[in-house]
Amino acid sequence: MKNNPSQDDSSSSTSSSIPQLPGSSRKAAIESQPASEVDEPPIPRPASGEFTRSGAAPVVIVDSPHLVDAAHVARFLQVNLLNGLDATQVVERLKAFGPNQLKEQGGVSIVKILWAQVANALTLVLVGAMALSFGVKDWVEGGVITAVIMVNVVVGFWQEYKAEKTMDSLRSLSSPTAKVIRAGGADVISSTDIVPGDIITFRTGDLIPADLRLFQASNLEIDEALLTGESLPVSKTVASLSADNKEGNGIGDRTNMAWSSTLVTKGHGKGVVVGTGMSTQIGQIATALGEDPTARRDGSQPKPSILTKMKNTVLDWFGMRKGTPLQIKLNKFAFVLLFLAAITVIIVFAAAKFHINDQVLLYAIALGIGVIPESLIAVLTVTMSIGAKRMAQRNVVVRKLDALEALGGITDICSDKTGTLTQGKMVVRRVWLAASRSVFTVESSGSSALDPVGGVFIGSDADGIDKTKMAQIDPAQPPAELRDFTVAASLCNNAIVHRNKDGELKGEGDPTEIALQVYAQKLSLGRPSLARSGTSGTKHSSDNDSDSSSSSERADGQSIKSALTASSDSSIESLPTMVNPSSAKRYTHRAEFPFDSSVKRMTSIYVDHFDADAVVAFQKGAIERVLDSCVRVAVNPSSTSADSASSESEIEEHGGNTEVLTQAMKDQILEEAERLANEGLRVLALAVRYLPAEFGVSVTAWKREEVERDFVFLGLAGIYDPPREETRGAVEACRGAGIIVHMLTGDHVTTARAIAREVGIIQPDSPPSAVMTAAQFDALSEAEVDALPDLPLVIARCSPETKVRMIAAGRRRGRFLAMTGDGVNDAPSLKQAPVGIGMGMAGTDVAKDASDLILTDDNFDSIRWAICEGRIIFDNIQRFLIALLVANVGEVILLLVGLAFRDKHQESVFPLSPLQILWVNMVTASLPAVGLGVEAPAANIMRRPPASLKSGIFSRNVIADMLFYGFVMGVTCLLSFVALVYGAGHGDLGENCNETFAGCESIYRARSVVFAILTFENLLVAWELKSLDRSMFDLNPGRMFWKDLWANQMLFWSVIFGFGTVPLCLYTPRFNTVVFRHAPIGWEWGIIAGMTIIFIASVELWKFLVRRRGWGGKWLSAPAAGVPLSVLVTRDVV
Repeated sequence: MKNNPSQDDSSSSTSSSIPQLPGSSRKAAIESQPASEVDEPPIPRPASGEFTRSGAAPVVIVDSPHLVDAAHVARFLQVNLLNGLDATQVVERLKAFGPNQLKEQGGVSIVKILWAQVANALTLVLVGAMALSFGVKDWVEGGVITAVIMVNVVVGFWQEYKAEKTMDSLRSLSSPTAKVIRAGGADVISSTDIVPGDIITFRTGDLIPADLRLFQASNLEIDEALLTGESLPVSKTVASLSADNKEGNGIGDRTNMAWSSTLVTKGHGKGVVVGTGMSTQIGQIATALGEDPTARRDGSQPKPSILTKMKNTVLDWFGMRKGTPLQIKLNKFAFVLLFLAAITVIIVFAAAKFHINDQVLLYAIALGIGVIPESLIAVLTVTMSIGAKRMAQRNVVVRKLDALEALGGITDICSDKTGTLTQGKMVVRRVWLAASRSVFTVESSGSSALDPVGGVFIGSDADGIDKTKMAQIDPAQPPAELRDFTVAASLCNNAIVHRNKDGELKGEGDPTEIALQVYAQKLSLGRPSLARSGTSGTKHSSDNDSDSSSSSERADGQSIKSALTASSDSSIESLPTMVNPSSAKRYTHRAEFPFDSSVKRMTSIYVDHFDADAVVAFQKGAIERVLDSCVRVAVNPSSTSADSASSESEIEEHGGNTEVLTQAMKDQILEEAERLANEGLRVLALAVRYLPAEFGVSVTAWKREEVERDFVFLGLAGIYDPPREETRGAVEACRGAGIIVHMLTGDHVTTARAIAREVGIIQPDSPPSAVMTAAQFDALSEAEVDALPDLPLVIARCSPETKVRMIAAGRRRGRFLAMTGDGVNDAPSLKQAPVGIGMGMAGTDVAKDASDLILTDDNFDSIRWAICEGRIIFDNIQRFLIALLVANVGEVILLLVGLAFRDKHQESVFPLSPLQILWVNMVTASLPAVGLGVEAPAANIMRRPPASLKSGIFSRNVIADMLFYGFVMGVTCLLSFVALVYGAGHGDLGENCNETFAGCESIYRARSVVFAILTFENLLVAWELKSLDRSMFDLNPGRMFWKDLWANQMLFWSVIFGFGTVPLCLYTPRFNTVVFRHAPIGWEWGIIAGMTIIFIASVELWKFLVRRRGWGGKWLSAPAAGVPLSVLVTRDVV
């Protein structure tokens, strides 16, 4: 027998089980609860404590609130469900648990960005050269090198800083305000001020500001797609769930909980806050994203040794462990160059027998600088920034510049369905009528799912019927049976579709009901054209309605007075009408039995003014539940009147145009429903009943089970979330580019398969393993997954863990995967995927922060442009890398051989001075390299397989081109130097010619020739690299080559500018002899022209024999240009 002790006794007897929270007393908490509740068992919780802190992020522990009654949760949180928290409690809890927001990620770190520009091998070599130059008191050379370092650092820093600031501007609050009950009154506050124990009220259209345990829900449905991936809203209840049903208590199955940042699509309710900030479900995912992936399952982490820590720190500093393939490879390449520079310096010192003086140091500086492409970092950053700007024009924001290169190597895209491949909005696609046993296809040809544009056709294109051969229904004269069905869909409906002040279509309410309303408007039978505003008979106040609906669970014996809701038609009257209404509207809304998770159907009751004020009930819901309430089925209507507004009802209460609903007919209906479901449609049934005359008199006396019986079955509606118009084309473009698109969705497998088939993800010849459920995929071991013919193209009922496992499986196959998504559930895979592509419009902050790229229009087609741009950038980076490194190869060959040129004091005479090298590398080569960075794409850019990221930018082709072109460049420069010194100069190498002009005229003139040849060949090779395999004089067959050169004007004018700088450097007094250490020339221009022609001829011959004819193709990493595309597409992609 239940004992009801006094308040004092209660306090003493239960104090051990009720937590003491900041800002509340035990006695006050007990007094706030009814006596009958005090002795009930307390909420289960960890033995270690109730409200605890974890580091800097407070965590409110309310263990499994969905398993206990809301009153127990309130006792645990020490809050009165009617009055809420008082001011003192709020202040102390806000201080204890902090604001209701996700932990900040630290914003843009200027220091980190700056360090990233300095801590790389290329910059370190220049710093060393600068120090040596100042050490030997060569102030001019040291000053120039310092300027080069500053340019590199400033350009790189500015571009990275702008990219990070762009991402910061995308961040926005998920739920800026919330309505709370505090101290007995309602107030609207910032969502960041919500604390555990707050009472939150919400209604249709609100965002849930924190994790809530619901204690009041009226016809409540919440869209949890951002968290669970489910495309349909979840119907909410308040009853506690069973702890025994472990499989049914996942996040998406906790129907008595409301999660932070989810959207209320229908109804209203109240809840008590059980989690804020980082303790919400979204916060827990955000926390998981920041965890160390090396952590053990038990939460502990292995303790690395001191040497390992030091190694990892150094590798992280210099970008050797983190980043995309380009970043890591370039950093590794930079250290290779640093090593080579050190080797060349040692060679110089060894050639001088380690008698090191200023001359030896200057030569070492020249050779060290010759190894390093000083402008590589700046050109790479500028090229990527230009690409990022172009991508922004295509609605793609680049959060990490290095991800641009990775796009060029993507082999697979793992995409969410809802809102990414599809519109994220429901539309009616099929209608099946019981009266005529016929199927109708509903066309959606508007600009959006809310646009009531499109015809209704007799027949189904799913049966192979060409829609152009189908008969279209006249919206002004629909068949009577179709009109009856459509009227039921329109009136058994609380959704509102209207245009806002900007003329944009907006839908309010449940997505399914919005879809039915849009369909009805296509036949000019929308609710605003049928229903009058206001109600007749009993009208219930909103307060009474709210109080009476503390649970959406309805007992069978509940009366109409407590179960029916007031009409909401008054909100329709003020909205713009989307159809031409009749002069006199036919129906007046009377009452409603809302959709209920236990009965899974909804019934709306109207007065029919055109039928002697008869009372008619319209019903919709799950097929089995609607059939349970039906006893008859519509057949052969007797009226086909064109005047749908004034005709008598075609469905009478008894007999007439109906017949008894037999089991055979039920089986046929269920077969039709299954056929529609196999098309990926969500199937709803509709029915109608004309109630007895006495209903209008005693409306409050009727009960739900008495109303929802004796219905006449009308038909079925097939609803689905349509793909975006451009999705199929984007998927096909990806297939043509050798990229496989996978769909990972939370939807049911039937729906997922149908959508995947419609957008072209799966083909008729796809194997059975192409479509799997998450349970099937997760049940496979890694070995079994690897043994599959290929990775599944579709995974239904997908969880975040499944997506991460899918990406891991792709890595084991050598795939380079991208993950697209907009929801919190996508965030872990967005972070772990090599390229994470988030959504800027519908995406959460957590998803954006985990992404490398952001689609500002949430359009899957933008991914195609992003990948195309990534491939363009990949190609262009290869082009300018060859252009930059060719000069370095030539300079190293020239200077290493130049060690043999010794003057009278056995000092090596360099064929190029350090500043000549810097000028060629920074001015002559870098500007055309930037021009190559914006080169137009090749015609087959999206008709070839992805680039192999195993070799990355430095493929064997690139290395072979670079070495050959550099070798020819070095040889031509060396031959010209030898010809002048040992020909015209008679072998006189002078004395101290590395510093002074006096007595070194022939050396200075030879340097001028080498400088001019090196400059011209560097400029012309940029034009040659417009195509890696076609002749510069035949870039586009049938088109004059100078038009192709003119097409890229940045490159064109960079080359022209480079040509113009040569005379300035050669003939400007003092500037030539003192700074560059070369002299004016005359007849030597003939040698320059001859060597340049030899170089161009060698490049053209190499392209023809190696690139086009395939010489050495077995060694090189890519086939020759003449190989058919089909061969490329079918070869293995790694």
